[in-house]
Amino acid sequence: MHEIEKLKPLLADERVTDILITSSSKTQVEISGRLTEVEPLFENESQLRSWAQAVFSSCGGRLDLSQPLGEVSVPTDFGLLRIHAVLAGECSLDTQVSIRRHPLRSLSLQELLATNSINLNQLQLIQTILLSKENFVIVGGTGAGKTTLLRAILNEVSSERILTLEENFELALAGNAVALKTRESNHERAGAITLKTLLRNALRMRPDRIVIGEARGEELLLLLQSLNTGHTGAGFSLHANSYKDAYLRMVGILNFAGVSNKLAKALIANSIHWIIEVKREGGLRRVVAIERLNVEL
Repeated sequence: MHEIEKLKPLLADERVTDILITSSSKTQVEISGRLTEVEPLFENESQLRSWAQAVFSSCGGRLDLSQPLGEVSVPTDFGLLRIHAVLAGECSLDTQVSIRRHPLRSLSLQELLATNSINLNQLQLIQTILLSKENFVIVGGTGAGKTTLLRAILNEVSSERILTLEENFELALAGNAVALKTRESNHERAGAITLKTLLRNALRMRPDRIVIGEARGEELLLLLQSLNTGHTGAGFSLHANSYKDAYLRMVGILNFAGVSNKLAKALIANSIHWIIEVKREGGLRRVVAIERLNVEL
């Protein structure tokens, strides 16, 4: 995609994990957890707007006045780029683009150990969880390293048939994995394919494990119901700041789906065995806790 050529000077530095374009006159990059302002990539608002729309169009996405916010994933020689954009207008004074880079190659648990992202006891416990096919959830804030850890964990069992369900292709697992992706509705607001729809189909595709990139809606209810009826070894990530917050967030999602507190607690207690918490501290993303989930019914 020739539009990505514009980003090459910044992506050439392997340390860059995020590129943040706040306006045509302000661009920042994140290196080792720190934001640094760099030379702007665009001369004016019109140029930035046209570039963002061209990127989305090349990926089959849509970015215009009727849909001024959106996100696409772009595979490149510099890694998988998740590009989020907001057009100038009612939602924002300036066109803004936020780019997260995922590396071309998945890190292994051993490599995470070498960089102090996990310790030896944590690595061994994760391997035990995988061997026993217990279900787990990875929790953390934005940019804490949830996807990186999830990829590393799943690559430990790459010989198994793993079905990954995502809004954007970010896990990119090797081996015997099958990747499924959601689809937004068309111009007539029809044809959307949700995570819940993908999950319903994945259950019929003979999975050894089912993994959801991020659970935050009705798909969580269907997943927990499935785990209660014999599916094992599942995993997903969840935006939450701690072990306790993760449990409350899951209850809240289930409540929103019409599930009572009592049933929500029972579903979680019978389905989720482990919570793995990751945090970004300074420039390091690391596992800070692996706790067995205990729910009082």
